[in-house]
Amino acid sequence: MEALIFNVGSSSLKWTALRQDESVIAQGNEDSGGIEPASLRATVGRIAARVPDAGLIGHRVVHGGALFQSAVRIDAAVRAQLEQLAALDPLHMRPALAVIDAAQAAIPHVPQVASFDTAFHRTICPAAAGYALPREWDRLFPGGAGARRYGFHGLSVQWSIERASVALGALPPRVLVAHLGSGCSVTAVREGCSIDTTMGFTPLDGLMMSTRSGAVDPGLLLRLQREGGLALAALEDGLENHSGLLGVSGISGDLRAVLTAADQGDARAQLAYDRFVVYGRRGLGAMAGSLGGIDALIFTGGIGEHSPRVRADLARFLGEDLIDPQRNKLQFLSESSSASRDAFEIGAGSPRVLVVRAREDLIVARQARQLMGAWTTSRTPSSD
Repeated sequence: MEALIFNVGSSSLKWTALRQDESVIAQGNEDSGGIEPASLRATVGRIAARVPDAGLIGHRVVHGGALFQSAVRIDAAVRAQLEQLAALDPLHMRPALAVIDAAQAAIPHVPQVASFDTAFHRTICPAAAGYALPREWDRLFPGGAGARRYGFHGLSVQWSIERASVALGALPPRVLVAHLGSGCSVTAVREGCSIDTTMGFTPLDGLMMSTRSGAVDPGLLLRLQREGGLALAALEDGLENHSGLLGVSGISGDLRAVLTAADQGDARAQLAYDRFVVYGRRGLGAMAGSLGGIDALIFTGGIGEHSPRVRADLARFLGEDLIDPQRNKLQFLSESSSASRDAFEIGAGSPRVLVVRAREDLIVARQARQLMGAWTTSRTPSSD
């Protein structure tokens, strides 16, 4: 069964069409047109026309909250529940819901499945997942789960540890996965399960990112509201869209542009990069502490895959000789090469260090096919 997989961001729409053997039929990265329904329906319809034999649609959905702990077939009830969760992360959830609706309108006969970034982190224990807040505040949060660290980038982390297991012959017991892209996080993985992660209730927490702030003292935010006169909407917009590399450099949220400016002597750009590294090392150190040491470090995501400079600078928190300089120069051959070439090792010894190309689309496709296979089987009339 051919599968059409959508991975939507706040302004971009990545898609991949996959054969049953997981080879790529076609793929693209397009402007999603925001969440304007007519534009999205046209875009999704155009994509669907390129994959006329698609029998399944899979969606990467960032936030499953406390409601969804695994992939689920999207029906009217699920769609309504996802709408309730949109308030937890409107930056990602609104566009995702718009693409789900656009796919339903454009190709209504094809079943749709949602896979959740948060689901991989369901194994984080209550002590690590919770916040030290007044207990009575828990009732203010949806689903009765209270305020908790949901964690994100779970589909990427799951793919990374699968590929690391293949590349190394077996998965080491204590692994750090650094997903570095427009969003950045570090996840502590023990025996294949998430036990802690830098992102929290929303994808704003933790590492410094492209336009997101990462961890900020909540007292500072209160002061900005109380004494700086910032309204809630302005505060949210600033933290989500005007902070991070963009906010510090004043140039761009794209690390490549920031590094170019820094290398040309721009002091603010250099500060932005230095701060990005400091935040990254803090996150790696904290997650290594949760594991009690590490056996392997994985870099993934757009920055993690393509920036030897970032990998070397971040890995120095474990020692100067952790990464082999020559191996660190290796690059993936192409965007559509086979899964067997989706990982390579750059370490100089122990702990092991790998680079894994992010392929959330394959995890989404596998989860969707598994779910639909079980769903179909459960509805097949008995021969008795």
